[in-house]
Amino acid sequence: MQRRTTNSRRWEEDAEAHCEALVTEACMVAPNCPEPLQTLASVRISQEKLADARSALTRSLEMWQDLPPEDTSIPDFPTRISLSRLLMEAEMEAEALTVLERLVAEDDSSVEAWYLGGWCLELLAGKMLPEDEATNGEGTLNVERTKLRKGSRDWLLNSLKLYTLLDYEDERLKEHAKELVAGLNQELGPPPDDEAEEEEDWENDDDEEEEEEDEEMEEA
Repeated sequence: MQRRTTNSRRWEEDAEAHCEALVTEACMVAPNCPEPLQTLASVRISQEKLADARSALTRSLEMWQDLPPEDTSIPDFPTRISLSRLLMEAEMEAEALTVLERLVAEDDSSVEAWYLGGWCLELLAGKMLPEDEATNGEGTLNVERTKLRKGSRDWLLNSLKLYTLLDYEDERLKEHAKELVAGLNQELGPPPDDEAEEEEDWENDDDEEEEEEDEEMEEA
């Protein structure tokens, strides 16, 4: 048993060293390419070296973020979706939101971009002072924090609406988006009428899916 554990640990160490060598080589071969730096950041995040991950992500962003939309040096859409996730993992939410705003401007039908943007805004709001500490002498709630949370709900509701329209299949994304919306509703109160209708639509869709599953089970 001990030998098996030792071999497993050695294999993990060898795999990490091999991965490190490959990423380092990729960065040297293509020093002006942002993708290897994203991979490097992912490795550093897994190693819990956030400062190094942030440095790699910042360098990756600097290579293309100021380029015009038609520039072919800009990473493709999926790569930038992955980048936004890495930025959020590295606690660089402001930078992630900038990437996501650019993505939805290019393609406003991306379920994942809207979902990540909503989650990102909620993370930004969560970093601000709690409402009981973020008040002035008159007891006014922190306006900016509330604005971020409202924006977060708008993005998340839009992602859920698109999820239904496009028959998207990432169940974990949907459940997390719904969980975030429920928490925001508790914090902010009920959404405006038009948003409430959208929320009711995807909740009804969930009920219909459950009924169909029940019917299929009964038939089986």
